[in-house]
Amino acid sequence: MGFSDLLTSSRGPGVIGTLLALLVLVGFGTLYLFAFDKELGGGKKTIAAVIRDQGMEIDSLHIEIQNKEQQIADRELAKTKAKEASELSSRNDVLVKQIAELTASQAAADEAVKQAQANWEKYKDEYRKSEWAAAVGEKLPDFTTPAGVVFTKVEIKSVSHTGVKISHSNGVGEIEPKDLPPELFDRFQFDMAANQAIKAAEIAARDTHITNVEYTTLDENRAAKNAQAADLEQQNFFLAAEVKKATDGILLNQQAIANQKAAIQGEKIKNISHAPEMAARLKAMEVAAEKNKNSIPENKKKISDNEKKIKDLKKEVKDINEKMKKIEADYKAKNEGQTSAPQK
Repeated sequence: MGFSDLLTSSRGPGVIGTLLALLVLVGFGTLYLFAFDKELGGGKKTIAAVIRDQGMEIDSLHIEIQNKEQQIADRELAKTKAKEASELSSRNDVLVKQIAELTASQAAADEAVKQAQANWEKYKDEYRKSEWAAAVGEKLPDFTTPAGVVFTKVEIKSVSHTGVKISHSNGVGEIEPKDLPPELFDRFQFDMAANQAIKAAEIAARDTHITNVEYTTLDENRAAKNAQAADLEQQNFFLAAEVKKATDGILLNQQAIANQKAAIQGEKIKNISHAPEMAARLKAMEVAAEKNKNSIPENKKKISDNEKKIKDLKKEVKDINEKMKKIEADYKAKNEGQTSAPQK
C-alpha cells in the first residue's frame, strides 16, 4: 500500500498521528540532549545547578533593588534633615540676634543701675559732709542713749563714721552710732559698713603695732644674748690660753726656783753676801709660782661656767627664734597676700 493509499484508508489518520507523536518525542529528546545533557550540550552544569544559580542571581537582584530603594529613602531623609537643619540654623540666627540684643539691653540696664547707685552714694556722701560739718559746735539738750546713759550740756565736736565726739558736763567722749538717740542716728546717716571697716582697720593696726613691738623686743633680746654668748666664747679663748701658759710655766718656775736656791747657797759663803736680797727674790718667785699654779683650776672653772652660760644663752636664742617664727606665721595668716615679716 502506497502513502497516498494510506492517507485515504481508514487506518491512515491513526498511523499519521502515531508518526507525528514519535516525531515530537524525538524532537524534544534531541532538544533535551542539546540543552541539558552535559555530554551532548557541551555544558558542565546540571539542571539543579542552573536553577540554583538563577535563584541566587534573582536574590542578588532583589537585594540590589532593596539597596537602591534604601538609598532613595536615605536621600529623601537627608533632604528632609537638610531642610530641618536650614530651618534650625535660621531660627538659631534669630535667637542669637535676640540674645545679643537682650545682652546689650541688660548691660545698659546694669550700667544705668550702677550709675544710679553711684549717684545715690555720691549724694549721701555730700549730704553727710554737709550735715556733719553743720553739726560741729551745735549744743544739744540732755539726751539719753538706748543703754540708759544720760549726757548733759552736750556740744558736738565732730562727726564721723565711727561716731560723734562730744563734750559734756563730765568731760569729753565719743558716742558710737548705735548708742545715739534714734533722731541723731537718722540725721547723720552713718555708713555702718564703713564704720565696721574703720574699726577693723584700727584693730588690725593695733594688732600689727603690738606684733611689731613684740617682734622687735624679741629680736633685740636675741641680739643681746648672741652678743653675750660671743663675749663668753672670747673670754674662754683667752682663759684657755692662760691655762696653757700657766701649765707650761710650772716646770719653768720650778727650775727657776731651784736655780735661785742654789745661787743663794753659793752666795752665803761669800764675804759680802747678797743672800738676803736673793732670798726675798726667791720668796717672790715662789709666791708667783703658787699663784700661777692656782690660776689653772680657777681659769678652768671659769671656762666651765662660761660654757654652761653659753649653752643656756644658745637655748634661749633658739626659743626666741621659735617665738619669732610663730609671730611671722601668725602675721602671714592674718594678712593674706603679704609675705613680709613684721617690721623690726
